[in-house]
Amino acid sequence: MELLDIYDASGMRTGRTAPRGTLLPQGEYFLCAHVLVETINHLFLVQKRSDRKPTRPGQWDITAGAVDAGETSLDGAIREANEEIGLKLPREHMRFLFRDCRRNCFHDVYHIQLSFSLEECTMQESEVQALRLVSARELLELVLKMPHRSEHYKAEIAYFLQKRDGF
Repeated sequence: MELLDIYDASGMRTGRTAPRGTLLPQGEYFLCAHVLVETINHLFLVQKRSDRKPTRPGQWDITAGAVDAGETSLDGAIREANEEIGLKLPREHMRFLFRDCRRNCFHDVYHIQLSFSLEECTMQESEVQALRLVSARELLELVLKMPHRSEHYKAEIAYFLQKRDGF
């Protein structure tokens, strides 16, 4: 059973945990971590969720997942990338972009740029069924179409991509 820390509205751990999937009361939150993984050629990794996933099966998304109890969001982001796509992300190159809140979950979003190819990735079949590299513009178009992402999340991604790529 996967245990997750419970956070208060200010983003502080409460000292309590709950199994993943628990419906939390108003004012309590879980924490998820997302990673925009970028190649040195300025392409972004996106993954197609497994058709066996209970939520959003077969949809394209960025690497993301729940932060386990006792982990920081940075730890969770690094672990998720290693588990889902087989990439070992160097902690010192991870850059925190923003925190979003939707329903009962905080979403900490990170960015990393590193040298890798799709051939170096190993997909976790229970989570991921395909990988591809997309341009910043394609990533933005993908994120803007995601009904499960908040307007704040979409605006922050757009700001990040437009600021750095100037499109």
